[in-house]
Amino acid sequence: MGLTASPVVRSSLLELLTVESNLASVCKTPRVHRQELLKHTHRPHLQQILFTPLEPEELLGNDTLRALQFAWETLDINEDPYVKSLRGSPDNDAQLQKTLLTRKTYCNEQIKKLVDRSCHIFEELGDWAVEYFIRACSEQLRSKLDDSSVMVGWEDEEKAYIMEFMDRLPISDVPCTKIEDFCISPKLEALMAFLDGIYDPEFSGIIFVQQRATVSVMAKLLSVHPLTKDRFRCAAYVGWSNGGGMRKDMISGLLTMEMQRNTLDEFRDGHKNLIIATDVLEEGIDISSCKVVACYDKPPNLKSFVQRRGRARQRESVFAILLSTFDESSNLSKWQALEKAMMEAYQNDERLLQEARNLESFNEDIKERFTVESTSAVLTPGEAVAHLHHFCSVLPRDPYASNRPEFSFEINDVGLLRGMVTLPSSVHPAVRRTTGKTWWTTERAAVKEAAFQSYKSLYRFGLVNDHLLPLTRKQEFGLNDYDTLPSIVEISEQHDPWRDWASSWSTPDFHQTRIAVRLEGNADYEFFMKLNTPVSLPLLNPMTLFWDSENTFNLSFAPAERVSCLTTDAIQHMREITALYLQVVRSGVLRPERDFVALFGPDVCHDDLEDCLRESQGYEAALDVFNQGREAGIMGIVRDLSQPYSEPLLFKRWLVSTQDPSIVELECERFPRRRNLMHRQTLTAPKQPDTVNNDSPDLRSRVCVLSAETCIVHKFPLSDSIFGLFIPAILDRLEATLIASRLCETTLQNIGFTGTEHVITAITTPSAQAVTNYQRYEFLGDSVLKFTVSCQLFFQHPNWHEGYLSQGRDDIVQNPRLARAALDLGLDSFIISKQFSPRKWSAPLISEKITQVASRRTMSTKVLADIVESLIGAAYLDGGHEKAQACIHFFLPEVNMTAPANVSLTSCAVSKNDRHMINDLLEEQVGYSFRNRSLLLEALTHPSCQHDASTQSYQRLEFLGDAVLDMVIVSTIFKHAIEIPQGEMTMIKHAMVNANLLAFLCMEFAMEQESINVEQTPSGGFAIKSDKEYVELWRFMRCEGINLRTAQERAISRYHLLREEISLYLHQGNHYPWQALSQLNADKLFSDIIESVIGAIFVDSLGNLVECEMFAERIGLLPYLRRILAGGINVAHPMNIAQQMSKGNVQFSVKRIQVENGDASYQCAVTLDGHEAVVVEGCLSREEAEVKAANGAIEILMQLAATTTSEQ
Repeated sequence: MGLTASPVVRSSLLELLTVESNLASVCKTPRVHRQELLKHTHRPHLQQILFTPLEPEELLGNDTLRALQFAWETLDINEDPYVKSLRGSPDNDAQLQKTLLTRKTYCNEQIKKLVDRSCHIFEELGDWAVEYFIRACSEQLRSKLDDSSVMVGWEDEEKAYIMEFMDRLPISDVPCTKIEDFCISPKLEALMAFLDGIYDPEFSGIIFVQQRATVSVMAKLLSVHPLTKDRFRCAAYVGWSNGGGMRKDMISGLLTMEMQRNTLDEFRDGHKNLIIATDVLEEGIDISSCKVVACYDKPPNLKSFVQRRGRARQRESVFAILLSTFDESSNLSKWQALEKAMMEAYQNDERLLQEARNLESFNEDIKERFTVESTSAVLTPGEAVAHLHHFCSVLPRDPYASNRPEFSFEINDVGLLRGMVTLPSSVHPAVRRTTGKTWWTTERAAVKEAAFQSYKSLYRFGLVNDHLLPLTRKQEFGLNDYDTLPSIVEISEQHDPWRDWASSWSTPDFHQTRIAVRLEGNADYEFFMKLNTPVSLPLLNPMTLFWDSENTFNLSFAPAERVSCLTTDAIQHMREITALYLQVVRSGVLRPERDFVALFGPDVCHDDLEDCLRESQGYEAALDVFNQGREAGIMGIVRDLSQPYSEPLLFKRWLVSTQDPSIVELECERFPRRRNLMHRQTLTAPKQPDTVNNDSPDLRSRVCVLSAETCIVHKFPLSDSIFGLFIPAILDRLEATLIASRLCETTLQNIGFTGTEHVITAITTPSAQAVTNYQRYEFLGDSVLKFTVSCQLFFQHPNWHEGYLSQGRDDIVQNPRLARAALDLGLDSFIISKQFSPRKWSAPLISEKITQVASRRTMSTKVLADIVESLIGAAYLDGGHEKAQACIHFFLPEVNMTAPANVSLTSCAVSKNDRHMINDLLEEQVGYSFRNRSLLLEALTHPSCQHDASTQSYQRLEFLGDAVLDMVIVSTIFKHAIEIPQGEMTMIKHAMVNANLLAFLCMEFAMEQESINVEQTPSGGFAIKSDKEYVELWRFMRCEGINLRTAQERAISRYHLLREEISLYLHQGNHYPWQALSQLNADKLFSDIIESVIGAIFVDSLGNLVECEMFAERIGLLPYLRRILAGGINVAHPMNIAQQMSKGNVQFSVKRIQVENGDASYQCAVTLDGHEAVVVEGCLSREEAEVKAANGAIEILMQLAATTTSEQ
């Protein structure tokens, strides 16, 4: 079988009979796909454009053209370099005489072509065109003179000779601003009038001309003429032939190969809407159908007529031919005969088309009908096609793949048809291709019946709901509408464990805990205290308290022990001692109530409490203490009674006047102003020993000298006094521990947390300003939740495409859903949000807590959701994936997956297909041996790959691999020895899963294989030569489409330009290569391959994350992550850095700019303090524009900071 649009080449229909006879065949139109033929066959309207040519006396030309003709006619052939070279040798006399007679030298021929083409352009296009042509040729020649790659074979004498000739021409500027500037031919006027009348916003067309020179000049004229420049985006095309040699057309050949390289692509994309071309564009080149095709000259034969007419395939298209009103010669009669023959051809085509129309108009009755009993929804064959198109329209989109169903037909022996429909590759192979059950006369009926069977299969496969529509979020995913939950909700007050303890004092079960206090770095400093409680209390986690930048206290708590009996006197003594702890370090007066919920005391027997109290109460005059000769080590707190609010002071030493020994002073040190000793962040950095200055303001402000006459010294030991500052922190952490214990014993009892440490962190909000908060755990829990839900949906719904999977996951993990779960399960009362403020803190009292009335508080739904995710993270840290999934199931009962390894491999994998060959070296490169190699095949199948209906596209595996990769990255970050803040972890994660980074690693990841080539030897034999070559992973991707291949080539070209720079950053750089990666601007398909392969490994290995980590290691992702975690690499995005440096006074404005050739570029302007500071243009993507602009802003901000520092 052969396919052609023009079996007749010359203007004789007898050629058709000759072709049929030679091939023993019959030329006929297709029978299959008749409906598509009728739908897309649009016969163009034939229109004649008449023009009156110039009179002979008007063809004398303009001044420049006449000057060109005169210069050529008066050209002295004896000065020609070739003639001169012949005169130099007597052997060349014969050739010299012949040359002088014929005037055929290379230079003379070049000038003659310039003259001939100039005359032709003047006749065809007019004065302006020939002026432009001569000037453009002169400028082009001058620009080529020094380019040896262009002027190959030109001698210097020839260049000088040609330039001397061109210099004789009166060349001037060619104006092009007003209509009056353009003096054009009547023929061109007729063409422009035609274009003006037929133009519309969707215009696309081709103008065919005879000569290559006319192509470039007409394209230029239409691009600048006031009547056409704003409507027609013109391009020129003459093909790739150079005319048979590089020394030809050096003067008058304006159109270079580079200038027309992207012409056809730009026309297909719509960036250009009018092409001026020679007959090279008639056939053999894939180009979009046009609305207008115009022949500037009559087609030379029937073939050209048919081919050119075939380019006008749009609906209501026009095929126009320019004809002279003076054409009365025999050529006109020939043309009329040709037209008559074509009319007969038209009529024959119309007859065949009418037969097809009559056949397709036959109405065949399709009696099938499908009803869903639960909803009474009905599907008929007449509705099935529209339903199928709607289903495909909501499938996941890919820029290089079509989401339309494709219909094909099978013809049986009697000429009947059976339809087959193939859905996009994102649909499961089990229902992707469906064949009709019945044979039909018309394609229309076959299409309807095939669509009906296909949609019925989709319903039974679970891809459409009982209403026969694509799945929606509310019904099929089993979820309620949580979007209505407001952003701020009212929740229960924070659980107060002191209220329970206050009630327990009526029937106490006394327990005591021994507290050890140690000074870090000082083994001799150690003392013990006791905490007495009315109930048993959980084991408290050790605490670290930061006294100042040089002294740190570590507190440890022994397990609580039951106290057999505790007398009323002992309780009263402990209350008084607790009051002493709290009062001695306060400037103000403590409240008189002593019914503390928790009691503190020294580490002594209860019977000795009364003696301790008696010895510790009260104070002594400082002079009396001085006279007793008491040592500094056993001194108590010092107060100056001459001050209205006598602050507590630490005794340092006595100062006795040498002149008057009766004058005694005390040198004391003030307590640190900080009261929240749990935070290291508020400490000032310690000074180095060689920089300490005793007269420094900081030291003088803490040291004071007081008169002993006005001072008193507390009897309370100094260590016990300092412990009084620790009590608020101890009770704050005890309260958090009690809340977490209550939560674990009640709401979360089925999860089985082994301790409260992780839970305390998970339920503490940042607003509490505690020593820990949920942010790091929320970061971890978010990835664990995403991973778990993604796994469950992937394995439990092997029929779902990636669109359903993504929608299902988003609906499950959405913040309102998690917040509602927290509220429904009563988690809200256990969220710690009260800020710990030691200066405003007061000890909890029994009398206050018993009478306290519970209140309500408000909280954002995001915080509620964050708490749920942080508890999931805490469960993961406490017991791995199993405990994390138990926690997820508690909050989200619909998520019931226990572990990925428990899922059967065959529940999701496509069946093995022996027809597909997979390179064994590919598995070796990946570093994993697949048990089901079809998974690897699926991982490498792009959505554009439509030919293989047995393999689904990689989108499902990419969905799963994305979640798995997140889990691998986040778990690696959490395993790092040094605890990293949540904000920095987020930046690192975003940097590691950046699509451009994954794309770069995909382009880098290559395997070495041996290539064998057969080469011919000088002796005429053949030899086998082996060599090594590298094959990148992305080259194994199965895909289709010229646009995709072009995108790949462009991305790889950018990769080769940027490879060295990016590699240097990844292996040696001290910051993340945001700008270089943004310039890579790789298509998503490159990063998709990495994620889909990870997904395939995860499925095939039964959920083995170690195997996935090994692949991430092989591609270089984890080694780079370890470099980042080791420190010294800044991963912050340049935009964030600029915002931070400017303190938020920088704004970014990005615009998409449509450039002249139809492509788009991006521009980003940076405004700093209201003034435009940076403008970046010509970027391929929005990200590249933003990154470049941000880096420019950073440079300016650094310069401003340096200038400010120097001025100071």
